[in-house]
Amino acid sequence: MKDVRSLRSTLRALPLCAALLAAVPGPDLAGQPAGSWILPSAVYRPGAGGAEFQSDVRLLNSGASAVTVTATFHDQVTGQTLSATPFAVEGRHQAAWNNVLQSLFGRTLAQGSFGPIRFQSTGPVVVSSCVNNVNACGAGAVSGQWLPGVEATAATRAGTIGQLAVSGSPAAGYRTNVVFVNPGAQAATVNAAVRNGGGGILSSGTIGPLAANGFRQVELDSPAVFPGVAGTTDTNLWLEFASDRPVLAFASVIHNVSGDPFAVLATPASGAGGPAKDEITVLLPGNVPLVMVRIPAGTFRMGSPEDERGRNADEGPQREVAIGQDFYLGKYEVTQAQWRAVMGALPGTGHGAGDTYPVYYVSWNDVAGPGGFLERVNATLGPAKLRLPTEAEWEYAARAGTTTPFSFGDDPGCSLHECGTCELFTRYMWCSGVLTGYGSRPVGEKEPNPWGLFDMHGNVWEWVQDCYHPGYAGAPPDGSEWTSPACPGRVLRSGHWHGPPSACRSANRSSEAADLLRVVNGFRVARSVD
Repeated sequence: MKDVRSLRSTLRALPLCAALLAAVPGPDLAGQPAGSWILPSAVYRPGAGGAEFQSDVRLLNSGASAVTVTATFHDQVTGQTLSATPFAVEGRHQAAWNNVLQSLFGRTLAQGSFGPIRFQSTGPVVVSSCVNNVNACGAGAVSGQWLPGVEATAATRAGTIGQLAVSGSPAAGYRTNVVFVNPGAQAATVNAAVRNGGGGILSSGTIGPLAANGFRQVELDSPAVFPGVAGTTDTNLWLEFASDRPVLAFASVIHNVSGDPFAVLATPASGAGGPAKDEITVLLPGNVPLVMVRIPAGTFRMGSPEDERGRNADEGPQREVAIGQDFYLGKYEVTQAQWRAVMGALPGTGHGAGDTYPVYYVSWNDVAGPGGFLERVNATLGPAKLRLPTEAEWEYAARAGTTTPFSFGDDPGCSLHECGTCELFTRYMWCSGVLTGYGSRPVGEKEPNPWGLFDMHGNVWEWVQDCYHPGYAGAPPDGSEWTSPACPGRVLRSGHWHGPPSACRSANRSSEAADLLRVVNGFRVARSVD
């Protein structure tokens, strides 16, 4: 990697004059399947005063049979991918590779290499390492930080890292470096928020894009990434992140006086696991495809905290909701081509026209009432029927494991009154049509949320199944449809192209009469898992 700021941050993390073990607990691994393990960071480069930074690696095979390991190093300095000669680790043995980048991959000190290593094994292993600073505290002295390898499947689209700390003085307290590794084959972009112990956001920033097998380290108080943290002294911080691709993450927290370090691994958000979510394609009449993403069961806090900017009173009180079963949700808003395949004529085209534009100017009755889209399309399908999502299902899927106002995080410096002037908002949502153009936009042009759903923030309002209630007191805790005898209105979610960013927040709600037609109202469909 040729990012000078990140390179300097890497060097800043390594001059450590004491070691702290990051425990790597492991049960009996005999009989478990083969897999892939990633060491997030390995290094071999010179330092100040004759120091050398090296990584020593251990691979423990606690099973009875030998395993064969293939190791691949992704050099962030040269951009090269280097494969080592496969080697065997006998049963009940531990392989040792001191200065692994030199001994296993032939790197030299002058090349100054660093980056992640992937170990592919025919059986289970435990990977651990120590990033050593040779001559750090004098000739022959060695210090280091221990870091475990993690299974590649532990990569996540959203998560948290706790027990972080920063100091406004380099001569006291702690400093923290946060590392993200992209183990996938496509670029990943991470949005992160630094929070204090009470949950308040100090600063938000974007890391990336990270290239395939890319590595990025940033200082928690970096003015370029987290400007709101610079100059702060706080030992009770945590970081929340969301990514458009699964990533691995950890933090190094280092005492500024003693140099004592410790590593904190990221904890995945509930339901935000690594592998890409399953997708299905439903064929509508005329073989028009409708792609749906499988949403994993899980729990989340529905609504917004009282201190969230842009909050409305009907977004509370916040409550725990348990989505007990997986379900499918449309990857995109229902398009004009899909509506036409089922219903024939379009209801309106004056505010964006084309097969990939969302259908709009549709009422709740047009979608879910007698003779509506759902009744007609379900008459052509098998036993697995399409439906509208419940309001809880919609917010759960929109958040995708995050708790920030938007699934991509937030930037307090971005106005909630207009889109188009904020780079973060511009990447993810269509809103404030005065600034981004008048009318809806083709689906899928903005970046998706962490679960691969597009346009969950903006473009058109999306009808959901529930009747509107002016708050969540008494709402079903299982995320099922919330009805009422009178049902004065139906709920809409996501915001729209002509509205402000505040209306596009994950928790924002609106309601209209079931028969109302508006040029900003559309929908997306759900389906229960068989």
